[in-house]
Amino acid sequence: MLDATRQRPGDPWLAVWTAEILRGLGGLTNVLQGGRLTEPVVHKSRRELKRLRSLLRLAPASIVDLADDTREVTGELRRRFGHSRDATVMLKTLQSFAGELGDTASRINPVLSAHHRQASAMLDRRSRRWDRDRIARFGELWRASPIRGNASHLCNGAVKAYRRARRQALALGKGKDAALHPLRKACVDHQNHLAFFTLGAKGKIAARHGKLRRLRDQLGLCHDLEILRDFVRTRSDVSASDLIHLEEVLMRHHGELVQKAIKSSAVLFAGKPRQFEKWFTRELGKVSISGAAEASSRLEASAAPMELQKRIG
Repeated sequence: MLDATRQRPGDPWLAVWTAEILRGLGGLTNVLQGGRLTEPVVHKSRRELKRLRSLLRLAPASIVDLADDTREVTGELRRRFGHSRDATVMLKTLQSFAGELGDTASRINPVLSAHHRQASAMLDRRSRRWDRDRIARFGELWRASPIRGNASHLCNGAVKAYRRARRQALALGKGKDAALHPLRKACVDHQNHLAFFTLGAKGKIAARHGKLRRLRDQLGLCHDLEILRDFVRTRSDVSASDLIHLEEVLMRHHGELVQKAIKSSAVLFAGKPRQFEKWFTRELGKVSISGAAEASSRLEASAAPMELQKRIG
């Protein structure tokens, strides 16, 4: 039996953070016990899973082990959802370049369409009860676990994400293409952290979030092009001439996007981590959290799947 009267974290930022974790887990549980996993549902769920991953990386030491375990389990689910999402993205990416590809696109399209149908069918056939029960169990663990710390512990996690992104941005600027994928992942975390700390308010943190969104979009498009290229490379039912034509078009646009990303990241990650930490701490002090901690208790209650709400009500 869960203890619904257990004292929640005293620090308001930590209370809001905990409520967001529980809201994310509760939303996933509801999706997994719902109806058919349509493409919009899968897309939204993957974005929520990425957001949850980012928030879990802010965990203070008192709860870091549970956060790591939660991130591992939800990561498995995110990757499985990714197969279906990638199939959808590849089709849309091919269609967006149909004008440049001409007949090559019309010949590759049936191959991608068949793969898309197969990926969607496998996702729908998979039993979701086991996943749902695991996610619900993690929700119970988060409700029952003591969480100690304050806003500074969460800020430390945000600074670590900035440092990680900056390291990859510098590497990309030096011509190391292998940094592109790690930079994209680090920017996802950094952007999600900024979104959390703004609490929807306007200010310099929110302005940085907007600029970072453009960089994330550029990196995401690079990734979409790579997914399509790498998949078609594995297909024996795509001719060599069509593959060559596809790669020429995709990599031309890929190169343009990389150059834009290098310029954007050079500006966004110009400051050293210590400079970012000072700026972030100063701007965070301007964000009003009054009322957010009270709202967090409502978020936490609404996050629980129906059967859990009955048990703790």
